[in-house]
Amino acid sequence: MKFLWALFEISVNCFQGFVMMYFPFKFLGGKFSDKFTKNHGALFAVLYAVLISVLNLISVFEHFLAILYVLLIFLFCITCLHGKIIHKLFASVFPVVIALTVTALVASGTAVFFKKTLNEVFVSDDIHRFISVVTAQLLILYLIMLSLKIIQKDNYSSRQLSHNEWALIIVTLLLSIVIGALLVLISFDSHSPRGMTYSLIGMVALIIINIVTFYFIIDLSKKNIAVIENEKLKIQAAYNEQYIENADTEYNLIRKLRHDNKAMYQVLDDFLTKGEIDKARKHLKKMTDIADDRLIFVKTDNDFANSIINAKLTMAKSFGIQAVCMTVNNFTGIDDIDLCRLLSNMLDNAITATSVLDKSEKKLSVNISEDVGTYTFLVCNSIEKSVLKDNPKLLSTKKNKDTSGLGTKIIRDIADKYNGKCDFYEKDKLFCCSVIINTDI
Repeated sequence: MKFLWALFEISVNCFQGFVMMYFPFKFLGGKFSDKFTKNHGALFAVLYAVLISVLNLISVFEHFLAILYVLLIFLFCITCLHGKIIHKLFASVFPVVIALTVTALVASGTAVFFKKTLNEVFVSDDIHRFISVVTAQLLILYLIMLSLKIIQKDNYSSRQLSHNEWALIIVTLLLSIVIGALLVLISFDSHSPRGMTYSLIGMVALIIINIVTFYFIIDLSKKNIAVIENEKLKIQAAYNEQYIENADTEYNLIRKLRHDNKAMYQVLDDFLTKGEIDKARKHLKKMTDIADDRLIFVKTDNDFANSIINAKLTMAKSFGIQAVCMTVNNFTGIDDIDLCRLLSNMLDNAITATSVLDKSEKKLSVNISEDVGTYTFLVCNSIEKSVLKDNPKLLSTKKNKDTSGLGTKIIRDIADKYNGKCDFYEKDKLFCCSVIINTDI
């Protein structure tokens, strides 16, 4: 009989371990391949089961020792899962709170119903304990799955809460562990029906507090998302205005090119009219070289990238900027609109900064590389003096305050969207903007 109970407890502990690791895995997502993350998740689930078994040898109820469960899940989050530290803390605390409060609630209900003490429910090898344990595990699984369903339904992946709001939520959950432990300890050996009833009411209240906390997260997230979306609309409107200004500049450039071409065609026509065929051929070759030099910097498999890069670098060259570009042939996994906005803003910022320099100092380079789903966009331009020293936040100096710093913000937002990184630095009289985009996630 003892062997069967031991086997039952091991099975229950393993089951709970897998449930505890499942929540952060679905909430945050794997940092590496699914196979790697799942294998390590299984390992941590087993470690969780071992930890439960060890703590049960020390105490029949974990109470304050439950912090060790939080630390173990947090270690899994740190090593294997995506997300910010604050999100990983929540993903570590939340399932533990669910597990402990449900266990205590079911055990208290069993004690009240069968007129036993909590201690007797936890330690007795009888049907009451079996019912309590099975019911608790099923409820834990149900609540964890329900929580994940609500998260996915409300598209909560954006995590639009401030650090202070997250901190408040986590503190509330940690207090739930403390209060729940105290309620259990107070009524652990109580034979008083009234005392057990009060304890049960306390557990129910604790569950309600956690439910309210969870819906507070969802509601606050929705409100923050609405605010952010409104802000994005304002930013997009400002960006459209900026785009129109850029389009005017590029239109004037095209007009200049057309004027130059018209003059060159007139010269060609004069040579042909006079029958000077050799001169006409030389002039035609010169025209071809100039056209290639002016208009074609790159030819990738992405028409959007070709259009943006060639248009911007042609404009740069009209300002006397020496421009070079090295790039990959395709941009798999990057939305075309995001690609256009990223390239356009990176190049606009570089051209604007370089165009005011002396001719000999006007240099601009573009380097786009890719390594296993990670794209690195590097745009560098000449500078006369440090930009970051005088303007570390890269605030715009334009008169139009509506678009102040808009280009930099758009670049950072796109990097964040793809779980990437944006960095600005200076090296060898060059100002560099580096953006890392992750598409293999």
